Amino acid sequence: MKKLIFGASLLALGLAGNAQAAGYQLNEYSITGLGRAWAGAGIMGDDYSALANNPAGMTLVKRSGMSASFTEVEEYSKIKGEGADAGKSTKMHYGVPLPSVFGQWNVNDKLFLGAGYYVPFGLSANHKKGSFISPIARKSELEVMDTALAAAYKVTDKLSLGATLIYRYIHGNMTFGQGINGYDLDGWTWTGNFGVMYEFSPDTRVGLSYRMKSKQTVKGDLTLGNFVFDDGRASPDLPSSIILSGYHKLNDKLGLSASAKWTHWAVFKHFIMTSPTAANSGIPVVAAAGYVDHPYEYRDSWTISAGADVYLNDKWTWRFGTAYDQSPVKSVAHRSNRIPDVNRIWLTTGLSYEAKNWQVDLGYAHLFMSKGHTTAQMGVPAEYNSHSNMYGLNVQYKF
Repeated sequence: MKKLIFGASLLALGLAGNAQAAGYQLNEYSITGLGRAWAGAGIMGDDYSALANNPAGMTLVKRSGMSASFTEVEEYSKIKGEGADAGKSTKMHYGVPLPSVFGQWNVNDKLFLGAGYYVPFGLSANHKKGSFISPIARKSELEVMDTALAAAYKVTDKLSLGATLIYRYIHGNMTFGQGINGYDLDGWTWTGNFGVMYEFSPDTRVGLSYRMKSKQTVKGDLTLGNFVFDDGRASPDLPSSIILSGYHKLNDKLGLSASAKWTHWAVFKHFIMTSPTAANSGIPVVAAAGYVDHPYEYRDSWTISAGADVYLNDKWTWRFGTAYDQSPVKSVAHRSNRIPDVNRIWLTTGLSYEAKNWQVDLGYAHLFMSKGHTTAQMGVPAEYNSHSNMYGLNVQYKF
């Protein structure tokens, strides 16, 4: 059957690192982690978000409790036309709010149960109406929301194991032209996360975790002018990943952490959205809009981070960190206007204040991004100059 191909992706603009990291992964659900560039992800024990990275790390939190956080991701891009569009320019500036909620119940000194609601993947990229990019990529929005239940068990004083069961919802809204044409799709699937942690001593530990790939069929509407087709569909792959983390407390004032994260982005080769009814109606959307099935051909990527916690006193902790975030885009020939993903460097800092049963965490990150070029092979030739700022607030209550 002939397919109507809308050669665009629900994948991220990638312009906000491990938060919209290489591709479109997000980690903003941990504000303490944001402060140290997510070094030591899942094994730090200073908030309730471990179940999202390494559920074995839940055993480090000695009191039951809950937390709620909010992160604002601000993206700035200057876009210059190249080739036939040389001399043209446009800008993108938008903010994306990312909430999360976690809770944990310590059944005893061996068994720990948790629950969470957070956003592990996402994007929001909106080219201005009437810009030289908008005929190809007007708006791209992706929301992936995980509702998770987790358990961790302390096998020995040194060894902990954990697992997270995830019910995942994905919603994508993608338009082109003046914004009246496009897809609006959603769907659900199951996936999971597993982790192990080993404590050499109370001040030194390592953790290894694996997040499973998820694949699901999303369905919804394709709108073309006055026509709405209700059989739009796609099958996006969300990649698996492995995180190796370590932490060592040098003394009462300073702790060091590091993480290496590998993401199996090679699962993303092509992306096709279809509507059999629209295709059979003979509507020449592909020819009219110039869309093709882009050969993204992503490669696997790495994120390497290092951070430090400075324990100022029994109430205040200061954090800082840095990270290198590798783009999964192989070359300029595989970079599109919807996914102008590039390598990036993170600089982060954060602060926590603890009093009685309460803890308040603040985090900030600035992302320096390489220039990104796109070609006619993947859309409109252009140069992207971008950077991003992230601001996070988390409130914890310990029972």
